[in-house]
Amino acid sequence: MKQVIMMNKDTPEYTLAETLSGRWRKLGPGVRAGTLLVEMGDAAMVSLHISSQRLDIMLKDEQDVFQYAGDLTFEDLDAEGKMHFHSWAIEHIHLNNQHILIDNPLNDLTSLFIQISLAKRREAEKRFLQQDE
Repeated sequence: MKQVIMMNKDTPEYTLAETLSGRWRKLGPGVRAGTLLVEMGDAAMVSLHISSQRLDIMLKDEQDVFQYAGDLTFEDLDAEGKMHFHSWAIEHIHLNNQHILIDNPLNDLTSLFIQISLAKRREAEKRFLQQDE
């Protein structure tokens, strides 16, 4: 992956980085391109950091510069089956559908820990597939 740092007094500081699709995108100050940059539509991008076992989530700002919005880490996945999502940008969370909403008006919610297991997947799959019969 290629990166070029761009700075001058007339424009905001940013780094140019090449995405998986071959497009060049502006990354804001402090945003590091990982092993792989993947565009998720026009306004979001994911940066895969293999060595630190995380995905950075970036959102495009008003100047078309992608800024860090949060990260999903997998560091405890092997031992505990947990993923950790961290962000200072959480407005609210939807659970299962848009009718179950947890709002974050005071910005107190900055981390979500999600435990996953294949046993739970099989249990849910069995339950939901039986409903379809």
